[in-house]
Amino acid sequence: MTSPAPRPMFLAEFTPLVGRTLHADCDPRPVDLDLVEATPLRSTGQEHRPPFTLIFSSPPAILLLAGSYTMRGAGLEPAPIYISPIAAPMGSRAGHYYQAVFN
Repeated sequence: MTSPAPRPMFLAEFTPLVGRTLHADCDPRPVDLDLVEATPLRSTGQEHRPPFTLIFSSPPAILLLAGSYTMRGAGLEPAPIYISPIAAPMGSRAGHYYQAVFN
């Protein structure tokens, strides 16, 4: 499977997808990731786009390593997104959590 080229991404693409499921291309099959949060970050005014962060979750039985995964689904044009595992947010449901930072 060919990976799409990186492209500029913006918070406005992701805010309508919060609560929806995206699919991360993995071998041997895609993994469902729920987009839990899309949050703006403090801007310094020096960025080429306003910075933001995304939080994803996966089921407890699935743990992804830090890396770039092509995300698809829920109306999102396929795009490579680098995610890193993070501690589960307070009060969150069981599962694994990942963060993608765009700055």
